[in-house]
Amino acid sequence: MRERLRFLLLYYCFWVVVFLFARILFLTYHIDETKDLTLELLFGIFYFGFKMDLAMAAYYSIFPFLWVTFSNFLNKSVFQNTIFSYTFILLTITNFIVVSDLEVYNIWNFRLDSTPLKFLNSPKAAYISLKNSPILRLLISYIFILAVGSIVVYRIVANKIYDWKRIKNFPFIIYGLLMCALLILPLRGGWGKTPLRQSTVYFSKNAFANASALNAPWVFFSSLLKKASIKDNPYIFYPREMVERTLDSLFAKGGTRTQLVNHKKPHILLISVENLSANVLDFHYNGEAVTPFLNELKGKSVYFPEVYAASDRTDKNVVSLLSGYPAQPKQALIEFSEKIDKIENLSSFLSKIGYATHFYYGGEPDFLGLRSYLFEGDFEKISLKEDFGASTGLGAPDSLVYARVLADLKNLNGRPVFTSVFSLSTHEPYAIPVLGKWNENSSQVQYYNSLNYADMSLKNFLEGAQKEDWWENTLVIIIGNRGHKWPEKEDKTAAFRVPMFWTGGVIKDSRVIHKVMNQSDLCATVLGQLSLSDSPFKWSKNVLDSRTPGWGFYVFNDGFGYIGKEKVVYDNVGRILLQGEQGLITKSLDRGKVLMQATYQDFLNL
Repeated sequence: MRERLRFLLLYYCFWVVVFLFARILFLTYHIDETKDLTLELLFGIFYFGFKMDLAMAAYYSIFPFLWVTFSNFLNKSVFQNTIFSYTFILLTITNFIVVSDLEVYNIWNFRLDSTPLKFLNSPKAAYISLKNSPILRLLISYIFILAVGSIVVYRIVANKIYDWKRIKNFPFIIYGLLMCALLILPLRGGWGKTPLRQSTVYFSKNAFANASALNAPWVFFSSLLKKASIKDNPYIFYPREMVERTLDSLFAKGGTRTQLVNHKKPHILLISVENLSANVLDFHYNGEAVTPFLNELKGKSVYFPEVYAASDRTDKNVVSLLSGYPAQPKQALIEFSEKIDKIENLSSFLSKIGYATHFYYGGEPDFLGLRSYLFEGDFEKISLKEDFGASTGLGAPDSLVYARVLADLKNLNGRPVFTSVFSLSTHEPYAIPVLGKWNENSSQVQYYNSLNYADMSLKNFLEGAQKEDWWENTLVIIIGNRGHKWPEKEDKTAAFRVPMFWTGGVIKDSRVIHKVMNQSDLCATVLGQLSLSDSPFKWSKNVLDSRTPGWGFYVFNDGFGYIGKEKVVYDNVGRILLQGEQGLITKSLDRGKVLMQATYQDFLNL
């Protein structure tokens, strides 16, 4: 009996050690962030994370504990092979999660959850987007960890079974079931009434420290289970009356409208530039401007410097730009075909009043889940990767896409046209068809090279467009699709700030609009310039209305940022402020929570 009880303890401890090693590996891989942690934070990472390690080890041990309990009824060879096979399969899956998680956090700043699974619809594009990742190093790490783990399982765990002797059934079955019952304690995270949650291990305002305390497999499998059911709103903060009252003030309208466009029904050309952060404007690398054309355009257009992207994900921000709809922290509305047809789209709205509608994207639509959304948007013409021929990285380079747009716009048939262009060259892996300005191989410099190329492509396109007859009747809107972590800023909200420019023949005067706004406000603001109702876009506000307050709101992986008089970044999981001083930002925090609660409830109700 003792050898069986010893085996159960040894097996459980094996998984605890695996998860401890995984945490050390995570901290080592992200050594630049780890070096900034205090000893107190490092201790907290292991102390608070240990509870989640114990819980995941308990989940993994349920089957072996039950298997050992009834081992007397099984052939010893069959029993041993089953234990080893089960453990090897789990070790393979766990190792894949742990190693993948290393680079996922590096790219997206959150631990691996079910999000990347959606990109399996387009595996080639997913692979290309990871080209800048150290795939060989990760693969070697995966093989090494799996080999060492397998040896440990066979030599120390499974091989011990040969020494077992037959024992009396009844006493050990009781002991075995008791051991299984004891697993409930670490499974729940202790004796408390509340079961273990992700927030249980959060202990600091330091986001990296909290992320490091998490158990990667626990987070991944938990997100899979949560994704299966999204019926309830986890972001209930306030009574409905307070929510409605706050929303009324946030979306107030009816003031004097600033008119920028001098044409009642202009052509509208919307260009969304991937990863165009406001931080790169006027930024110089090694003494040279990264975006010289856009820097110059600020003084020759209507420039909006305080625009905030809806999220840190392109698939969410597409919906925000074209449908004026806010993003969701853990899901992307674009994934729910049954919800897509219940929201308005700027394309379908404009087509009802006589506009021709075109959409251009040089990448694979299935990579972002775009296809069904575009069809629901009633675009008359959709040009995607397969329509351009040449490809670099994820798809057609910006210059090739712009050339096609310019050629197509030569064939206008008298109808006003709404043309939407989503660029790609500044998306990871930052592949461009020209030699980069800076001859360095780091991901950061490749990002700057891709921006410099995108900037040059925009310049060439607009210079060509200005020579066309349709230019005088055209509103051109250039906006960042999402921000970027580079160049780094201490202000966490800066990574979500994107620039917006209004130019074209219908814009006669240059100016700067300093009002804070959301990416989703584009729809209502454009419709306001056309003297059209924005009622179908209830989450979009006309920032050129004097009565409409200026504020920004965005979401990230289960958190939000609110930008008003004060800037607030809030973690929904740990219910902690990541930026902003409690007591000084009460009103901004309340407004952010109201928006989080109301927008997610609206998403559920679709």
